[in-house]
Amino acid sequence: MCGRLILSVDMFPQAKKSFGQHFLKDRRVMKKIVDALEVKAGERVLEIGPGRGALTRALIEAGADVVAVEADRDLIPILREQFGDSLTLVKGDILKQHLPRIIESPYKLASNLPYNIASAVVEQFLSSSTPPRRMVVMVQREVGERMIARPGDMGLLSVACQIYADITRVTRVLPGAFSPPPKVESLVVRLDYAPKTTHPERVIALAKFGFASKRQQLQKNLARAHVAASEDTKKALEFLGRSLGARAQELSVEDWIQLASLLM
Repeated sequence: MCGRLILSVDMFPQAKKSFGQHFLKDRRVMKKIVDALEVKAGERVLEIGPGRGALTRALIEAGADVVAVEADRDLIPILREQFGDSLTLVKGDILKQHLPRIIESPYKLASNLPYNIASAVVEQFLSSSTPPRRMVVMVQREVGERMIARPGDMGLLSVACQIYADITRVTRVLPGAFSPPPKVESLVVRLDYAPKTTHPERVIALAKFGFASKRQQLQKNLARAHVAASEDTKKALEFLGRSLGARAQELSVEDWIQLASLLM
């Protein structure tokens, strides 16, 4: 236990739409997040958007050494009152932070991410020079499904995440788990850092061209972007054992890696 005052929810400011705030209140979901993170005593954990501190408390009680980054200045004094020295609190926008200044590696990351910045945050941390060993994050269900998509349903976000990490579904979360409840369902996903290539940025750059028009054949998209002639792309697809008329969503991350080595 962190041994600090537990404040009533009524003492907190109301959720702000400008921050995309939906405070997690379901303790069963919090437990699933903490369990998926597999926190060990004294292990450093970065929490993005602690909000009212419910997940923060669960992480601290599990033995984590928590660094929390909160953008809403109205929540800062209340979080300090709750947790005191048991929490390192940083005020600011996580997308503008210099990570080595706020937390040392190795570390893990946990967050109920605001929907409006979820994809940007995940991609920033995966491509960081100091990435977390594991991330367990709550995102809009649609975004989470795109992260874990398989060939046939792949998208640019699928490639951008899976090229850096092994991704698994943790749990689906209904709107009633939050206060106030959002209009959509959420999904908790776990991302274990495991880069598939030494040049992920090159592969992602190729995929951006490939997904420019999902209805178009891949060879047409790459030719239109002047990345590779149609015949060259067809030869590469044949080498990979893929249809010559394949579309971007049909390729796996491993396909994209090989395609980049053949065409770029």
